[in-house]
Amino acid sequence: QDKFQNRWIISRYEDIWAIYKDDARFTRATYDPHGKHKFGSDSTMGFTLNDLGEGQDYIWLRGIVAGEFVGKRLEKRVPLIERIATKIIDDFMEKARADQKAGLRAAGQVELVSQFSERFPIRVIAGMLGLPEEDNDYFEAVYDRLFAGNGYGRAHFRRGVAARDELFAYLDPLFDERIAEPRDDLLSVFCHAEKDGAKMTRDQMRGYVALLLVGGGDTTHKAIDAMWWNLLHNYEQYEAVRDDPELMDRVFTEMLRFDGSNHWQRRRTKVEVEIHGRVLPVGATAWLGLGSGNRDERIFKDPEAFNIFRDDLYFGKELRTGYWKDGVASHLGFGQETHFCLGYALARQESVISSRILLERLKNPRLADVPNEGIAFPPPGRGGVRGLQHLEIDFDL
Repeated sequence: QDKFQNRWIISRYEDIWAIYKDDARFTRATYDPHGKHKFGSDSTMGFTLNDLGEGQDYIWLRGIVAGEFVGKRLEKRVPLIERIATKIIDDFMEKARADQKAGLRAAGQVELVSQFSERFPIRVIAGMLGLPEEDNDYFEAVYDRLFAGNGYGRAHFRRGVAARDELFAYLDPLFDERIAEPRDDLLSVFCHAEKDGAKMTRDQMRGYVALLLVGGGDTTHKAIDAMWWNLLHNYEQYEAVRDDPELMDRVFTEMLRFDGSNHWQRRRTKVEVEIHGRVLPVGATAWLGLGSGNRDERIFKDPEAFNIFRDDLYFGKELRTGYWKDGVASHLGFGQETHFCLGYALARQESVISSRILLERLKNPRLADVPNEGIAFPPPGRGGVRGLQHLEIDFDL
């Protein structure tokens, strides 16, 4: 408990599970859209549906793209995902061969974070949005500055807001084009979504793009890094996956339990709530410790071990309701119910597909003999969730 700021840490799996399902007493909302204060001018992302947290506007805005990230519509995007992953891998493989030919290295080496995983999900999102491919480098640079604005300090925040304004100015002509001539992309979906005769405002469309970038970029690239970090630290499991690439789905699921990038979610109490004899007052902030819950020894045997073959973790299709029965439980990383992760299926497809292609292309991969601080929260001024800052992998050419 933090009495000064009225914050409470919730660390047990069963308590986090219960709060996920309790919209009557807990809310994620941080903003009243019908209040007197305009929201978004002091945010690096502008107005997003996450600030609403609940209500009919939240449900409508969430539903606009929810269908684009699952089922047949997502399957239609698989060739895009494969093409982008293959192109980036081709680029770093070509550099590795050139370095070897020049006598700079005896073997191939890739710094997976900067040469692949940071770039890959941003390019996928850009492709789904319908942004011009020739602007990829510019888009990635703006994203980096936008995201750095979520770091600590006013100077970083100001740079993030400047990047936000630059991004929004870049997007506005594209919105105008899609209003006049719709295409098969998410920008067109935003421009033509309608509810009771009303369409999305320009602020809502801009904020949605920023949310997809920040939400779909950082978490996915750190998921890919964590999958490879843990596989190469558990080489017998890597060998099993190498021999059966279908196991990469299990790697993704166990990674979310063992080393997920998002360690916290926040809820606010609508009423007084008692948990284990302690009373959370109205308006208290409950910080849900997902990292702790996912390693709760009451739920998972040997929780501090990375094990893709464990029998107490649910490895089936992600469920909005979660899964917990007969000694088998789902991870907490994607949330549940009203706030179940919008891009859960896209994140899995990106992480698994790209990792299978890496598995095929990287011969005899191993961790390079260089210092690495491991998976941790980013340094001040970087912004984002916990993950690797770099990951050097040696491989045979």
